[in-house]
Amino acid sequence: MYKVSSNIVNIPRLRPLVVALLLVALWANGAIGAETKRVRLISLIAIDEFMGRLKEPGGLFYDGTKKRLYVADSGNKRLVSFDEEFRYLSELSHRGFSIPLGIVKTSAGEFYITDAKTGEIKFVDVKNKAIVPLKIKGLDGKKKFVAGRLSLDEKENLVVTDRLNKRILILKRDGTLVKAIEPELKGLYGFSDVKVDSRGYIYAVDTIGRKVYIFDNTGRLVRRFGTSNNKLMRFPVSVAVDSRGYIYVLDRHSGRILVFNDKGVLQHLLLRKGVSPGELYNPGYIYIDGKNRIYTIDGNRVQIFLEGD
Repeated sequence: MYKVSSNIVNIPRLRPLVVALLLVALWANGAIGAETKRVRLISLIAIDEFMGRLKEPGGLFYDGTKKRLYVADSGNKRLVSFDEEFRYLSELSHRGFSIPLGIVKTSAGEFYITDAKTGEIKFVDVKNKAIVPLKIKGLDGKKKFVAGRLSLDEKENLVVTDRLNKRILILKRDGTLVKAIEPELKGLYGFSDVKVDSRGYIYAVDTIGRKVYIFDNTGRLVRRFGTSNNKLMRFPVSVAVDSRGYIYVLDRHSGRILVFNDKGVLQHLLLRKGVSPGELYNPGYIYIDGKNRIYTIDGNRVQIFLEGD
């Protein structure tokens, strides 16, 4: 936490306005009002006798119906599955996996991934062990589309960031464009991650701009928060939302998770920077399942947490 310099020895003698300004500055920089809450480490996935080692996993998805966790093990060019106790089950390797990044699974059992190397969305036919690039239909060809992070909306449309352009695409599962969200906003550098809540609201993070953007289910911007002067939100790389509507922002440089309410007001912090289990050193992705379990990808490991003791 930030501390007031010890050379300020008699705050009551300061003028009220000066004291007020000091408190506002401390609050804005996260010096006060930013309690770190406890979390319980449920599982840590990194190495297994049968699985081997994870190598720079890029994304993950939890199927609450089947109670299966799927991890895009990017460095090993494979998808790995785990049971409800997070024990290794199986894997799918394929030459079509260049660098799998985002991953989602529909209720019909269809897998879609984004490939960080080719910039494509790919349909994964697990039964036939085939991977087919998804052809985007109805998109203006003047801008090259480079797929980034991937999520599903309440209708199980694909919601994907465009790494080359400042936009988010909503696609039917056959690749037909439903909508392109392309806000023309000052200070927007692009979207690094995207998640969708049960209402269809879209949450996207701009790492360079250090902001979180919230769009409603029509694509209208309803809120943005986080400023370039916020010393807590130093390098936000991923975002998630839980069933209560709290917004979780994963910050790589601080090794923390910042938890906001739906108004963008900071509620508390989770975790701290470090290499030990239960700490974050180089985090890249956050995900929250239907039980509000928090999944983080940190280097070559996946950690799963629950808030509270």
